[in-house]
Amino acid sequence: MKTLFISREELKEMFRNFNKNVSFSGVTFANVTYANDVSGSRTINKQKQLQKVTEAMITLGSDYENKVNRILENKQDEENPDFRAMKMKGKFYKYGKANPVVASEKNPDFEMLVMIVEAKNRKHRKSVYFHNNKEITIEEAKEKDLLTPSFFNKKSTSGRGSVSEENDFDFNTLGFDKIQSIKLNKTLYLIED
Repeated sequence: MKTLFISREELKEMFRNFNKNVSFSGVTFANVTYANDVSGSRTINKQKQLQKVTEAMITLGSDYENKVNRILENKQDEENPDFRAMKMKGKFYKYGKANPVVASEKNPDFEMLVMIVEAKNRKHRKSVYFHNNKEITIEEAKEKDLLTPSFFNKKSTSGRGSVSEENDFDFNTLGFDKIQSIKLNKTLYLIED
């Protein structure tokens, strides 16, 4: 495997040209490491109290609506599924739906990577949690009351609950500002800035 150091802007440009530079056959599989706030953690003085660094196996370039319908038809034996995805809230596909980059409607310069984590790959997802820049476990975060009740809410499966748990997947957007590294097409890209 080859390792390359690239800037965040070079990473964005690589995905803006996804069909030319990254994808050889529609969807692409990758591993990504990223750092972000934990959405279900308490906020004190406008600061989330829990952060995490996560490594996950992802799929890029897959259309959400088509994926749900394919699962319903092929894996759940539903004839002629007609699932229709709702529009993403506050985001839009900046370079066409075949490209895994969306932008914020409020700030079109803020771009995000669209990624899917398959249910079968969730067990390989690794997260390390931090509070005040020190590693912490979820049990310790519970004891310190750093988590809101929403952290523990059971989430419905994809397709507004129509996909079974065994066929489920997470459809996420990830700001390029959060990505630390990404491994795809036998190359590990480490972000320098």
